[in-house]
Amino acid sequence: MAVESKPKGRFNSDLTQVWIGVALIAITGFGPVILGNSYWIHTFQLVNIYIAAAIFQNMLFVDAGQKSFGQGAILGLAAYGAAILYGLHDWPFALAALGGIVAAVLGGLLFALPALRVQGFHLGFVTMSAAIVFPQLLVTLDKWTNGINGISVSVPELTNPVVFGMSPLAIAVAVFPMIALFAHYGIRRSKLGRSMFVAALSPEAARSLGIKPGVMRFTAFIVASIGTGICGILYLPTVAFVSPQGFNIELSFVFFFAVVVGGRGQMLGPIIGIWIVFILPNILLAQFVEYRLLMYGTLTLLAVLIFPDGIVGSIERLRAKRKQTGGGEQAFRIDGFLANLQSGKVARSPSEEIAVEVRNGTKKFGEVVAVSAVDLKVRKGEVHGLIGANGSGKTSLLNVLSGLSRLNSGSFTINGVDATNMAADRIANMSLGRTFQAPRIFSQLSLWDNLKIGVDARVGPASADITALAKAMEETFGQDSATLLSHGQRRLVEVMRTVLKEATIVLFDEPAAGLSQGERTNFANLVRFLSRQMGKTVILVEHDLDLVWGIADTITVLEQGRVVSSGKPDVVAKDPAVQHMFVGSRHA
Repeated sequence: MAVESKPKGRFNSDLTQVWIGVALIAITGFGPVILGNSYWIHTFQLVNIYIAAAIFQNMLFVDAGQKSFGQGAILGLAAYGAAILYGLHDWPFALAALGGIVAAVLGGLLFALPALRVQGFHLGFVTMSAAIVFPQLLVTLDKWTNGINGISVSVPELTNPVVFGMSPLAIAVAVFPMIALFAHYGIRRSKLGRSMFVAALSPEAARSLGIKPGVMRFTAFIVASIGTGICGILYLPTVAFVSPQGFNIELSFVFFFAVVVGGRGQMLGPIIGIWIVFILPNILLAQFVEYRLLMYGTLTLLAVLIFPDGIVGSIERLRAKRKQTGGGEQAFRIDGFLANLQSGKVARSPSEEIAVEVRNGTKKFGEVVAVSAVDLKVRKGEVHGLIGANGSGKTSLLNVLSGLSRLNSGSFTINGVDATNMAADRIANMSLGRTFQAPRIFSQLSLWDNLKIGVDARVGPASADITALAKAMEETFGQDSATLLSHGQRRLVEVMRTVLKEATIVLFDEPAAGLSQGERTNFANLVRFLSRQMGKTVILVEHDLDLVWGIADTITVLEQGRVVSSGKPDVVAKDPAVQHMFVGSRHA
């Protein structure tokens, strides 16, 4: 594939930050042990535990978009669960630890339930309320928790030195934050990570790709709860004592502020954030420890004022400005890729089988009828144009077909299966793809990752052609930034995402808006290729009538939600009922 090569920097520095983070954690984890200073050994063990908890907070807050102010309570649940079983009931520590992690997961489930109903800072307030109540609950349930007296424990098999003066606990506390860091990086680079990210930023785009946003939120809370729960297990032998005062709301604030100060979404952010938010007020300014809440707030405020993206985030933004690539008129061209795909393909005609059928479909918004008693049949392999004035119901009909809204009456089928009451993600998994009027492009992801979302959404085995196309696009756009794309290029990226998804039915919602004349030509060639060479069914909503007449096999005209004409382009063009729509067009 003839694509001009150019030197490119990395889209982000995540992997570099991971290795720097591992080095910093190793210094704080092993350095005090080597120096033999017991005070700093204990202090930095606690610091490393909090770093690990903040890493999972970072994943939950940024990657999954869940604003939780209650992760300190999750850590406390694990620590107390293990302390009760081990310290009060003499369970083996391994079983007690497992019980503590189960308690943390149950707490995570409790947080995940409101996440299915509320989002944003409303969710934050719910989780904050739980974190405020948690220490009071520990005091109230003194029959099981020992109340304000707390629980003392001693775990000699973990705290006695075994190798180079280091105990198993010291090794675990040093290594686990590194594992957490690599786990976060791995999740972010995975299909699960991209799915969580898309679900957080655009739930409707996620559903159209077969992703269940509720499941993604639920999964994020469970993953974060397991990680934070392990931190709670490590906390217990490190401090050797748990009490309600140790898990006040300020602990949750420490984790949240560490993410903000260090840099939201940055791999290194939680480490730098904990160093500043926790070490500075609690260790270096220990004589003012009673004012630590004020210091938390002051440090966070100053950091945000000086570094709006956090300390690491601001540095990363400067690096990205110098290194990012992918801008300009040639940033995203598809003609070369299409030429390779088209070679050797035999043209085919639309079949007489019905891919999509709407029967007497009506959609209302209050008293406004957006779609009125529509009957529509779309054949497999054809390009079916939907035209009409603004407000005629075209996008409303696409939203119904993709499951983003429901018919008030009537029904529709996809490949003969009744999909009237199906959720959008189920319809998407029936091999249906779509684009939106406002392109759903995610600037936090690289250009290739924006395309790879389509690969992730694919149902069934991949075809050889699309696999080759995906590989070529990864090589070309792997480190490019989507931020630099023009509006028209963003539309083409969304179109190509549906191609990589290998959907058999594709809904395009005004895809040519904002495209240059050359891009329109490329898009028209793409639609013809999808229909004729790949046998895809295309439903096209578009205001460019010349484009529609040039590529459509059938055209349906909507006016005020009703079908006023439908048929082959030359027949529709001569229909007196729609002649008034073609003023200024060569089809008048």
